[in-house]
Amino acid sequence: MYVKKNVTLARSRSRRHGVADVLVIDDDASMTEGCRQTLEANGYRAVVARSGREGIDRMRRSPPRVVLLDLKMPGMSGEQVLMEIPKIDTTIVSIIMTGYGTIESAVESMKSGAFDFLNKPFEPERLVESIRRAMKVSALQRDLKSREARAEAPSVDEESKDAQTSLLGALDALGGYYAAGLEKRDFLGELRYLETEAKYHAESLGEIKKKEKAIRDVVRDLRLVDEIVGQHGREESALLQILLDIQTKTRWLPRHILKWVSSRLNVPLARTYSIAHFYDALNLQPRGKHLVQVCTGTACHVRGAAGLLSRVSALLKIEPGQTDTEQRFTMQTVHCMGCCALAPVMKIDDSYYSNPSLKELRQIFEVYEEKEQKVCQN
Repeated sequence: MYVKKNVTLARSRSRRHGVADVLVIDDDASMTEGCRQTLEANGYRAVVARSGREGIDRMRRSPPRVVLLDLKMPGMSGEQVLMEIPKIDTTIVSIIMTGYGTIESAVESMKSGAFDFLNKPFEPERLVESIRRAMKVSALQRDLKSREARAEAPSVDEESKDAQTSLLGALDALGGYYAAGLEKRDFLGELRYLETEAKYHAESLGEIKKKEKAIRDVVRDLRLVDEIVGQHGREESALLQILLDIQTKTRWLPRHILKWVSSRLNVPLARTYSIAHFYDALNLQPRGKHLVQVCTGTACHVRGAAGLLSRVSALLKIEPGQTDTEQRFTMQTVHCMGCCALAPVMKIDDSYYSNPSLKELRQIFEVYEEKEQKVCQN
C-alpha cells in the first residue's frame, strides 16, 4: 500500500473536517471513478465533478488541496476552469489530464498555472506520484499563507548607537517610496514582512544570526533578483531562465527570492513554486559552495564505495542529501560517473579523487576550507 504515516494522519484530518484532498473533474464517468478509487486506495480523500461548472461550485463550497482536471470538456472547458481556480483559492494546485496531449498544450497549461500534465491513459503509479508532489506544494502554499497572516511586527532596538541615523535613513526611504507613487501601499507592513522573511531565512539555514546580518543577506539577494529580472526585460516568459540565473549566483532558491521574483514579474506565487518544484535543476533546499559526490555504481560498490561514503560522511558530519551548517559542502551519491577505472571515486565540483584515505580526505577538505577563508578575508 502506497501510504506513509504522515499521509495517513493528514488524510484522517481531512475526513474529520470534510475537506477533500483531491477534486477530480472530468465528463468521463469511468475516468473520474477510476481516479477516485486509485486515490482513496492510496490514502487520499477524493471527490468528483462531471463538468467544469460543477467543479467550480464544489471548489467554492469547500476548496480541495489539489484539482485533477480534464482539459477537454463540453460547456466549461478545462482551460476556463484552470483560470478560475486562483480566484477561489491560491493554495489549490492544479494537474491537467487529457487524451489529446501535445507539447504545445502542456506548455500552455503550465503557463496558465498547472503543476503537472498527465497524458491519458496513465498508470496509477504516475497519478499517485503526481498527486503526492502536488500535495506537498499545496501544503507549502498554505504554510506560506498562514505565516504571512501572523507575521509579527519587528522590535525596535532603542539602545542602538546609530538609532537616529537609522531613523533618518528610514525616513529618506519613505520619501523615495512616496515619490515612486506608492503612497497607498503599506510601507511599514512591507518592511515587517521583509524582516520576517529574513528571520525565516536564517532559521531555515540552521544559523543563529544577528538580526542585521540576516536582513543584509536578504537585501543582497533581492537586489540580485532585481538585477537579473531587469536583464530579462521583466518578461514573464523568462521565469524559468530567471530562476536558473539566480540559482547560479545563490546556489539555491530560498523562499524570499521566489516571492520577490513573483512580485517583480507580477505572476502568481503558486506558478513560481510549481516551476521550482517541477524542474530537478532547481534547488529549494540549501546548497553548499562545493558539491561532493560519491559514486555508488556497480564498479565503485565492489571496490569499497560504502567505506568511502562513510569516511566522507564522518568528516563532513552530514549524510547524503544534506549540507553542512557552514554552507560549505553539500553531499550526494550518484549511480555512475563514467570513470570506473578510478573506483571507488569521489568528485568535488569538477575534481575527481580515486579512493582517498581518511588522511587524504582530511587534507582535501582542509584545502577547500582554506580557500573559503581566504575569499572571506579578501
